[in-house]
Amino acid sequence: MSGCKIIRVKNILGELLSMPGGVSREEAVQEAQTLIEELREECEKAVPVEITRLEQLVASAGPQISDAELGEILDQVDPLLTLSGTFGSETLDAVVKKFCDLTFGMKDKAITTTAPLKVHLSAMRLVFKADLSDDDAVAILAELSRIHDHYGINAHVPEPPEFVPAPPVAVRSANKK
Repeated sequence: MSGCKIIRVKNILGELLSMPGGVSREEAVQEAQTLIEELREECEKAVPVEITRLEQLVASAGPQISDAELGEILDQVDPLLTLSGTFGSETLDAVVKKFCDLTFGMKDKAITTTAPLKVHLSAMRLVFKADLSDDDAVAILAELSRIHDHYGINAHVPEPPEFVPAPPVAVRSANKK
């Protein structure tokens, strides 16, 4: 093996990594925040599109919805849940989570009416890009909670701190006068 020549190859990547330079932590954080804000604008445009898609799914079911259609809604709500949690307001995020809880609860309890779904979707439209006062946001979430209570559906979203359940409303039968 005499006469073999060993040639050392420069590790350019290793040299570059060991050199001082690059960007500071503050610059990196600022750049990341700028990129997130650029994404926010595009993602905010997607929120009403996702709400419309859910509204169309509910509308296509008519007044009664099947278990399979509720499952489809749960599958389709995921992008909206991600967008509202990442870029939306706390109120929109809470309404979307309540919608998910409602849909899952309806599926679990075999509730077929679409009315509560429509109310939650309307609430999503109302709170999206709206400049609501804290009192208005609490009132909307409280009303949605009453719907959950009416159908016996447990919520995974904590109730607003100012929420006080209203006393049950007596419903008159259509046959009574």
